[in-house]
Amino acid sequence: MISVVALLASGCLMLAVRPDMPPGRFSERTITISLEGTPGLPFEGSYGTPSGTTSARGVVPAQYSVKTSVAVVAAFTKSVEEGQLIIRLLVDGKETQNSSTSAPYGNVVIQQRF
Repeated sequence: MISVVALLASGCLMLAVRPDMPPGRFSERTITISLEGTPGLPFEGSYGTPSGTTSARGVVPAQYSVKTSVAVVAAFTKSVEEGQLIIRLLVDGKETQNSSTSAPYGNVVIQQRF
């Protein structure tokens, strides 16, 4: 979990607000973080925006929502050796990215700037 937190923290630094964009220029978006893969696979991690993240623990399938106008980041780790964990990032209902791992206790990190 420490490596996930370190990755998440370093990812947030790269997702800072762009200084060339004036305030109020961003429109808020609804982001869905969908965790899929092996049904019942336990996971833990966090998700959120550059201004704050939320810890999460659960089993596949699961979904989390974030409203943001800047960026979103999600980092999750399998809690067991076997199985596959897939993260899908949906922006306003459309998939924009996905990433997966089948590695024992594997990590998945996904981020997107707007």
